Amino acid sequence: MSQRKFPVVDLHQDVSGYFFYHGGGAALGDFSRDIPGREADIPKYRKGGVRVVFASIFPGVETFRPVESKTLEELYGRWIPSVGFRVPQAILWEHISIYYKLSEFYGIKIVEAYEDFESCVKGDGLCFLLHLEGAEAIDEPYDLTILKKLGLRSLGLTWNYTNKYGSGCSSRKDTGLTSEGEELIRVANKLGIVIDVAHASKKTALEAIEVSSKPVIVSHANVRRLVDRARNVDDEVLDALRRKGGIIGLSAIGPLISSKPRPSLDDLVEHFTYVRENFGADLLAIGTDFLGLLGLPVPEGFESIEKVQVLLGRLAEKGFTDGELEKVAYGNISRVLRSTLT
Repeated sequence: MSQRKFPVVDLHQDVSGYFFYHGGGAALGDFSRDIPGREADIPKYRKGGVRVVFASIFPGVETFRPVESKTLEELYGRWIPSVGFRVPQAILWEHISIYYKLSEFYGIKIVEAYEDFESCVKGDGLCFLLHLEGAEAIDEPYDLTILKKLGLRSLGLTWNYTNKYGSGCSSRKDTGLTSEGEELIRVANKLGIVIDVAHASKKTALEAIEVSSKPVIVSHANVRRLVDRARNVDDEVLDALRRKGGIIGLSAIGPLISSKPRPSLDDLVEHFTYVRENFGADLLAIGTDFLGLLGLPVPEGFESIEKVQVLLGRLAEKGFTDGELEKVAYGNISRVLRSTLT
């Protein structure tokens, strides 16, 4: 087994959501302390060799909509609260404020250019790349111009539900990307903002990959051939990503990894191995969704981000070369960002 420790980029963590949603199911405590039971914090990033986190902004609020909660239960295998987007712009502003306060208070750099990202990977500190999870807070594509000035560098088109830009993965009728969605992607491409189709419907994902002039990512999902849930990604989408130079960050979301009550690390490794064997290692990355799981189970043996090197070690045992592990850890997303941010 390779003993090399790789710098790691995590394509999805709800860091601001941890503060906004009273821990989001994780243990509470100062972010500079190694809190037992919390999936991510600054000491755990250091132990895991994590250099860059795609820091998610989720502008929804939890509410009571029982029909929608049943739909979410179909996606995730457990009942979770429904989500509303009644005042998403105000909530977006608060999330951005949280990230800049974290940056100032703890010395965490906000990535604005590819050179920032490259410096983060080569260094020993921690950096955040701001990501908007779902476009509900964007009234018109031009809003991205403003959001870029505020630091946004990655955009998810949908969060499970359908919005005016495209169908979400929970949609009963998949109408795909809208004309507004196409324009949003064109503006994002022009501005140098990554497009993410995690949570999107299959048709939305395929059309977004086709429309985008830059590589598209799936920041946090798993393989639908192994676990047949709509939140996962099927082979047609994986192949489209591969052909256009995109990537998928495989998640630590238990119900998307296995139908067991709690998956094992080996169950997650099976998803990595499936993608490598069928589409190649250039497609692979890590997108845990830590701090945003709302109590959903994580793989036994990969309970927190400090254990990400254990995951890479297990991949090495399964035959991944050092070069492939480097791609999974940071190389593939580096390629995408070099194409998009510059």
